Amino acid sequence: MSNDPTIGFINIRRRSSLTKSIVMEIINKESNFMHPEGKIQLLDGTALDCYPLGRPAAPQRAEVKEAEEKLFFSNAFRFLQYRDRIMSDSRMFLCPVPIQSGIAYTGTSGFQRPTLGIYLEWWLNCERALTCDENGTKKLVYQINGSTLSGMNKCGVVDTNGKTETKYVFSFSSLWSSFIRINSRYDEAKSLYEAYSLKRVVEILDKENLSLIDDKEMEILYLKSVLCRQQKDMANEMKQLEVMIDMLKTRLFHEHRDELKAIMANYEEKKEKKEQREKEIYEERKELRRKLKSGEIDNKQYQKQLTPLKKEKEDNDYMVREYRREALRALFPRLWFITIDDVEKFCSGLGHAFNEEELG
Repeated sequence: MSNDPTIGFINIRRRSSLTKSIVMEIINKESNFMHPEGKIQLLDGTALDCYPLGRPAAPQRAEVKEAEEKLFFSNAFRFLQYRDRIMSDSRMFLCPVPIQSGIAYTGTSGFQRPTLGIYLEWWLNCERALTCDENGTKKLVYQINGSTLSGMNKCGVVDTNGKTETKYVFSFSSLWSSFIRINSRYDEAKSLYEAYSLKRVVEILDKENLSLIDDKEMEILYLKSVLCRQQKDMANEMKQLEVMIDMLKTRLFHEHRDELKAIMANYEEKKEKKEQREKEIYEERKELRRKLKSGEIDNKQYQKQLTPLKKEKEDNDYMVREYRREALRALFPRLWFITIDDVEKFCSGLGHAFNEEELG
């Protein structure tokens, strides 16, 4: 293995270039999606009428942007609860959200000018964007920050009270790729059509005084999100446990190296004898078939000579199987999970888990 530090740098550059190409492929594919004339087509196939933008919107002043950001945080779960209303009006759907995300090596590509409808579609279609803490408090991911290479991330989340914090999110690739895919789908529409401000959306929801929704769909999505996280945690714990077991096996095998070598030598001898006898039995059976076809023996004689050969083969197979099962029992009576295959790897020096250098 080379110790040249430039090799690692080159590999990082290659991987970052690969990430950029993946991001650009997603952006180009979704940006080229053809919406119906004068409409936007949502992910579920719904087409919304749009209203042509009279003139480009003026850049938001800092204080307005800050106020809109606070509105987004304090109403995030309300927006999600009344998603059907928001996603039925293109002006609400295209309402700009003043949040900027970005990932290492690609910057903000694919994250520019997200809208309220884009967030709603993302929350509904990416389980990782919905999280719960250890107390069961529900949270929504609203900002994506991290590295595509390492998967390390520090994402912004908001709870039901509008309180924000940063949090590590599992499966970071599914988080950022799904957001870019949905956001890029509406890039052209953001510049062509009229959109309400977040303040106006909140005013409309207040005025309409919509009734509370028994949101079973979101409960299911949150339960799926929790289940995915638990499965991921269990998978990681299992991997760590497997590594520890391999290390313990290695130390144990070194302590009983001579006994294990003797067991394996005996096993190999038995296996070799079995295989050799199988070849002989095969030739004997072939000769019996020849004699039967030539008429030298009849079917009764054929069966009488064939039966002991078949039984001998079965007995030999059973003997080797039993040796595989019982050979280690005397040496490791309580460690039922240790197999001949483990010992075989150890004795042959194969496998990372059985590398002597691991012992230090």
